[in-house]
Amino acid sequence: MKTLANAMTTALQKIEAQATIIVASQKMRDKKVGSLVIVRHGALMRDQEEEIIGLITETDIIRKAVAQEHDLTITTVDMVMTSPMVTVEASWPLEDAFNMMKDSSVRHLLVTQNHVVVGLVSLRDLLANLQE
Repeated sequence: MKTLANAMTTALQKIEAQATIIVASQKMRDKKVGSLVIVRHGALMRDQEEEIIGLITETDIIRKAVAQEHDLTITTVDMVMTSPMVTVEASWPLEDAFNMMKDSSVRHLLVTQNHVVVGLVSLRDLLANLQE
């Protein structure tokens, strides 16, 4: 039985919470991805450490920024991100993750292992792996 560990992407594309929607859109285009993990570096955090605070997707940008006519050059990703994110364990079967997406009305899940984010899985990733 395949698990999320078989289908997830481990090379997470990240962006700072204060980046603009334009910058996020350009990064999605350049990296050829449909979502970015939103991170924040806190004042009390070491430079190397970051906190994952949300996820922004192409759908978020369209529905929450473009359709609402926000100025994309000043609107930041933390203003339209999805938070809190839906997370699942890497050991979950693909079918269970698919049902979680359906029940939660999301197309991306953060994948954790021992409460640490280790990857991301999209609906597209799941469908490709379920067909194999």
